Amino acid sequence: MKKLIYLLVLLLLLAFTACSEKDNPSEVKILGYQLDQFINPDTVRNHIDPLEEDTTIDFRPLFAYEIVSATDGFSPRQSAYAGYDLPWEIFSQGYYVPSDDHRTWFPDMELPSAFKVRNAGLFRLYRKVDVDTGSKDSKLIELRGLNTYTVDNWSGIGEDAIKLSDLLQGIAAYDSVALVAVDGYSKNYQPELINDGYYLLNSEVTTFPNFNSTLPGSLKKFKKLAKINVYGATSIQNFDFSLAPQEYADLTFTIPNDLSGFESTEMVTE
Repeated sequence: MKKLIYLLVLLLLLAFTACSEKDNPSEVKILGYQLDQFINPDTVRNHIDPLEEDTTIDFRPLFAYEIVSATDGFSPRQSAYAGYDLPWEIFSQGYYVPSDDHRTWFPDMELPSAFKVRNAGLFRLYRKVDVDTGSKDSKLIELRGLNTYTVDNWSGIGEDAIKLSDLLQGIAAYDSVALVAVDGYSKNYQPELINDGYYLLNSEVTTFPNFNSTLPGSLKKFKKLAKINVYGATSIQNFDFSLAPQEYADLTFTIPNDLSGFESTEMVTE
């Protein structure tokens, strides 16, 4: 009888050990959803240019991205350790992790922890332009954070616009610039043109009121500006630009409750 009891105890111990190893919490998978999936490229393309037929052009890099909590409205903009929105190159590499309080995760270890937003619920997009003065100095400038002016567009109708020269605030002097479009197309401009020029915010094209009658079309109508490369700058761009107000967000995307149509990735933790 004792032998039978010992045998039963041994079998129970073996079964418990096997179950414990099988149910080891360390083997539970943590799934994340890459953030680029939540920003529909067709919606962004239609916002920039509904007539654009080239579907190979990705217009999402034209925007800065704000991550907003669905519960309290917090965003990294409000943090003293962040205070800015993310370029597409960084934002698109992040993940939404439902099992970690619905936080956003980023592989960039130098990114402030404020970007690990709890209960992330939506993303606001703001049209921006990058200004590069060389020596690895670059500014991300949200256009609606600049002063706006009413300027006649190419149909003779007043439209919101920003001064091209306002994008170069904080640069003491320079020789010339190259305006670079989202597809990499570029044109060079002298300072007198930049000082006269505007960028129309809805039409997504430049205008130079005092030079339009003499400039060739390729210069006076530069479209879908993404970047300005500054040549011969005597200093880095020493200026603190304002963020675009939230009410001027160009687009908003929400994270759906049903993620069955999105691709998940097993997250690696240490």
